[in-house]
Amino acid sequence: MKTPNVSLNVQSNVSFRQHNNYESIQTKIDVKPSVGRYLVRSGNTLLFQMRLTKSMVTSGSGIIRISLGALSLREAREIADELATIVRTICKIWERRMDKENKNTQFSSHEGDPDYDGQELTAATIQLTLKSALYNIRHSQHEPSPLENKGHELVRNLVSINKEVEAKEKGEQHNNLIADNAPIMAAAFGHKWMEETKDLRAEGTRTATPSNPIETPNVLPTSLSPATERLTTTPITAAQTVSATHPQRAGKALPAFKQDRRTVQRPASDKPRFSELAEEYLALRASKSNTVNKDINIARFRIDLFIDLIGDHPVDTYTGTDLQAYVELIKYWPANAKDRDANKTPREIIASNREMRLLPLAHKTLVQGYVAIVKTVIISGQTNHNYPNPIANVKLSYPDTARPSVSAEPLSPEKINQLFITGVKSGFLDNAMLPLLAHLTGRRLGLLVHLKGSDFRQKYKDVWIAQTNGIIQLNGKWQRNPIKTEASTSFYVLHDIFREIGFIDWAVSKGDTFLFTELMRLTDPSKSASSYMSRLFKKAQIKDTPNEVFHSLRSGYISDISEHHIDRRERKLQVGHSVGQDEHEKYGHKTLTEPQVRRFATLPIAEEIDLSIFKNLDFEKMASKKRASLNTKRNAQS
Repeated sequence: MKTPNVSLNVQSNVSFRQHNNYESIQTKIDVKPSVGRYLVRSGNTLLFQMRLTKSMVTSGSGIIRISLGALSLREAREIADELATIVRTICKIWERRMDKENKNTQFSSHEGDPDYDGQELTAATIQLTLKSALYNIRHSQHEPSPLENKGHELVRNLVSINKEVEAKEKGEQHNNLIADNAPIMAAAFGHKWMEETKDLRAEGTRTATPSNPIETPNVLPTSLSPATERLTTTPITAAQTVSATHPQRAGKALPAFKQDRRTVQRPASDKPRFSELAEEYLALRASKSNTVNKDINIARFRIDLFIDLIGDHPVDTYTGTDLQAYVELIKYWPANAKDRDANKTPREIIASNREMRLLPLAHKTLVQGYVAIVKTVIISGQTNHNYPNPIANVKLSYPDTARPSVSAEPLSPEKINQLFITGVKSGFLDNAMLPLLAHLTGRRLGLLVHLKGSDFRQKYKDVWIAQTNGIIQLNGKWQRNPIKTEASTSFYVLHDIFREIGFIDWAVSKGDTFLFTELMRLTDPSKSASSYMSRLFKKAQIKDTPNEVFHSLRSGYISDISEHHIDRRERKLQVGHSVGQDEHEKYGHKTLTEPQVRRFATLPIAEEIDLSIFKNLDFEKMASKKRASLNTKRNAQS
């Protein structure tokens, strides 16, 4: 008889992989992938769930569920696979028994109870078996012996040497010192292992076993006893994997930040777990916006990563050591999402990049992104749950491999001219005017993209300014303008050149319409504009260094107005920087005065920069020009 499919591939709402691509790609459809096979999430607890074979079910769904508790996804998946194997074995034996005896295979009542429900007893019996197996799995005490640890260390060293040799043979990047001296180094590691394990091998040290091994109760009938044989297998747990990856040297304890922080002993606490506070924090952030916020998805991804690596514990039991351990692990985290294998767990991804063959995270991303969100969540519940900040005054050590931020470099007049020419020749309004606006106002790209005609107004006679509101209406919904700081909402002066070329008159005629309509029809206008500007720079052949980017126009403007001896406070107001770092700057008007405005409107433009290409442009025609869709481009090429 063909064995029926007894597995139920249950889907879930939460998954680490849900957010794998949010750091590089915004997903248009909110897909909710599974947390793993046979797993569902109930609050902060993972449940094992599987359906019994039809012959065992007389009523109800026949679904078996047991709680696995709060543990990492990797551990849960390993345990779920083992429990699923047990259920399959039980179901197969049940089917064979049914074929052999050709009668009802449910447990019979020995006391003739008319209220007896065989289906419930069947499910309860299997649940008890699975709970026994789960207890055995989660309380396994097997740890590698000192001799095994030394062996693991030797194997890792030899594998590392072999990788360098293979890389050299394939013509790939490699370490010459290791590849050229591979035989000598391998022999040295072998000799070291022989010396360090001499006494251990002589004593015949073996892997420690539990002094009181757990015996699984035989709760099944005799005919089903083979199913319990699998319960005695000792699984390889994540904690043991970490121990093997970071062996202790003889006589020295493993540093606290090198230990598996998911399993370290922590004080008892009645405070909520990290994951609970994270949900509260993210829900609060989401409530502030009526649109999908990709930053929330990025934050959720990084929160899930922290839980996966360090564990989900009561929030007041975390220490600076946990954060340092987190930094120690994610220093190997690939910076590019495409380099992270979606089929691997976070620890497997980290283990695969311990030789730093993939670009690691930048220092700014590490500190202000991955670590900052963890700190924010930890302190977010202090008011509601009344606990002291457990990570106050913690100083972390960051790896040298976390590359520092590189400031944008100024563009030469020749490159600026080439950029302007390329933008105008493209025929697109955004390519032509966004670089000029950034060059003559110093404002950020994300703010300029959202300009409307109604944002332009005459502040004083023949002097025009622009000011974008903090919230905008897009697709019939009011939402926050993607500004970086509140200072960005202040007005800024438009150079007279914009009036001379007719851009201001055209912009004002558009009223409450966005000027760059081709960008505003896209899902993420700011991100799309950044991509278009990168392509424009490439087309203009501005690629001598990676630091010559669109932001160079903003930084160049700030440098230019500084050279014209404009006051520091005035410069900040014009480019949208916060004012008031010292007490003196906090006083006076929060905006520019008339003399200051007129000065910005008539600032001299470098003689080497030719703006004549912007005269007599048909802005309406440029604004209405449509970019070909991706499918149209593909059809044209085929």
